[in-house]
Amino acid sequence: MNSFRSAFGAGFTIPAVVISLFALIFAAAGCEVQDLEITESSAPVQGEVSFSASSQSSILANPPAWDPDTLYKRAGMYVSHKGRVWVSQWEVAPGAEPGANAWNGWKSGEVLSRDPANPKPWDVNSVYNAEGFYVSHKGKVWVSQWYITRGREPGANTWNGWKETGPVIDPVPAAKPTWAAVSARGSYTLAINSRGELYAWGWNHNGKLGDGTTTNRSTPTRIGSDSDWGRISQGGNHSMAVKTNGELYAWGPNDEGQLGDGTTSRRLNPTRIGDKADWKFVTVGYKHSLAINSRGELYAWGRNYNGQLGDGTTEQRNSPVRIGIADNWTQAAAGNGYSLALNGSGELFSWGKNFDFGEAPILTPARVGTASDWAGIGAGHSSYFAIKTNGDLYAWGSDSYGQLGNGDIRGIQSAPVLIDGDSDWTHVSGWRHTLARGAGGELYAWGANTNGQLGDGTRTRRNSPLRIGTAADWLDVSAGSYHSAAVNDNGELYAWGLNDKGQLGDGTTAQGLSPVKIAHP
Repeated sequence: MNSFRSAFGAGFTIPAVVISLFALIFAAAGCEVQDLEITESSAPVQGEVSFSASSQSSILANPPAWDPDTLYKRAGMYVSHKGRVWVSQWEVAPGAEPGANAWNGWKSGEVLSRDPANPKPWDVNSVYNAEGFYVSHKGKVWVSQWYITRGREPGANTWNGWKETGPVIDPVPAAKPTWAAVSARGSYTLAINSRGELYAWGWNHNGKLGDGTTTNRSTPTRIGSDSDWGRISQGGNHSMAVKTNGELYAWGPNDEGQLGDGTTSRRLNPTRIGDKADWKFVTVGYKHSLAINSRGELYAWGRNYNGQLGDGTTEQRNSPVRIGIADNWTQAAAGNGYSLALNGSGELFSWGKNFDFGEAPILTPARVGTASDWAGIGAGHSSYFAIKTNGDLYAWGSDSYGQLGNGDIRGIQSAPVLIDGDSDWTHVSGWRHTLARGAGGELYAWGANTNGQLGDGTRTRRNSPLRIGTAADWLDVSAGSYHSAAVNDNGELYAWGLNDKGQLGDGTTAQGLSPVKIAHP
């Protein structure tokens, strides 16, 4: 052992060997990092001021703690101090504390890169103390050929240690987010973008936008900082969403327990409902909510005057309650005092308020007809919609505004009636007016139009489906109370209709009679 110490000097210790081996592994990874967060090791044993490998390191990985009694005899010595890594720029006298003075010989968090695809800008104050460090300078990439002292500029001299390797390649900019889904109801709008971020705008009564305030917003405003939102729904009086991990959230007014958090207190920010993370589907009606979990179980909560929860009572529920024992539910839709749902066998059920005059409410899910080829459903204010697997659209319930689309106004339609059977429908959304998407991506609208919510440039009511524009690339459509919104295949969002609360999102409160493109923030 004594001969070993004589060969390498009295200052050589076993920890230095460990540090050096670790450094070789670290250097192979390519890039030495800036402002490295570390846990400082104990100070080296005090003794004679000398060039000691136990107190100094010429590599960045796991550097020893700065020692105020040590003379750092040359540039390129790395130390740790106050949670950062520092490197000497020249000989540093004992007691010169890193960070105490910008010109006392220490540089904080020097960035050195061994990755030609990720060069770091050349720093006039840096020492490149080995071959193979890449820098960018004046539009070109350079690599060190040997030890290069501070101040040697790449390109200034052919033999100063730098070699040109090629032009700087600009990184590919991150894709600009686009809109992916939209929900319009009441006098406000919710949307999710391609990054899974949630936005809201319009009327913010009792915090139903979810931004922590009650201030109206006339442009899309991001809600929180999460980027894992998956499905949104709102009924004009409160909002709900399911995250991609299956967590359920709610916010807004809660006077009848419609948020499902066990209280009747309003929530100004998205609030998690329960501790389950297996929710797949949520839909919101007027003060009641429905949700389906990954096991196909149906739950409901909130207002229940008309039995719209489906639990056999008319009692308000402030927390989710399971409806029946079936475990094959796939879709649900909630209207004003009633509910619809589909099961995995293509069977259609409804319950709650019965729009036939004189009929009592239906307190548990009741099957609609005998067909078992239903594929999609939609709920309006007081009208029902359902699409079959062959694309046929059916409607029933109230037709006081022509919202059923059957060509005339009959007051109440008690049974499903076929609407324009020549079209292959894929999606329908209604309130007092109705929007629907054809199989080719065409947009159709009908019903009430006093505020231009149909989007045909007029305020004329339509009793039958009317195609809106010539575009055939619509993806998601949503009918609000007096406004409409839709997203196309390119991720562009359009809105039209009433805008008194900024619900269109175009930064104004001016009514729109035709679709207006809404910019992403």
